[in-house]
Amino acid sequence: MRQALRLAIAALCFSFLTLSAASAQVPYNEGNVERVVLLHVLPGHAAAVMTDLKKNVVPIWEAEKNAGLIIGYHIFLNTTQSGLDDWSIGYSVVYKNMAALDGLADKVYDIRMKQYGNQTAEQKVFDKRAEDAHVVSSMVLREITMR
Repeated sequence: MRQALRLAIAALCFSFLTLSAASAQVPYNEGNVERVVLLHVLPGHAAAVMTDLKKNVVPIWEAEKNAGLIIGYHIFLNTTQSGLDDWSIGYSVVYKNMAALDGLADKVYDIRMKQYGNQTAEQKVFDKRAEDAHVVSSMVLREITMR
């Protein structure tokens, strides 16, 4: 009788384990992670934004890419704006996975300082950016592929 009870309890535990493992399965594989930022460029400031991207932002992304911190980046224009306050330019930075975001600020600090020289100079560039554009939306997306 005891052995039958043990066998029944073991079978019950195994069936719960099987059910929980089956319900934990998702129908997709997780892929890269992408930070997407959409900016509204203020009227008359498009040239300044493009110059800043070319002079300051892209070199940092290239250095991050060469250091293996990012997979890549994209810059894109909104060709179907739905209003005067809609976003006009966007960018995305692609990371291998969520773990790549852990401690990222410390990992890119030296790259940023090499680009700007020091925190005071960096802040001046940031202040100028705020005069040229503002963030409409910012999100982190995860790529998936269906199983």
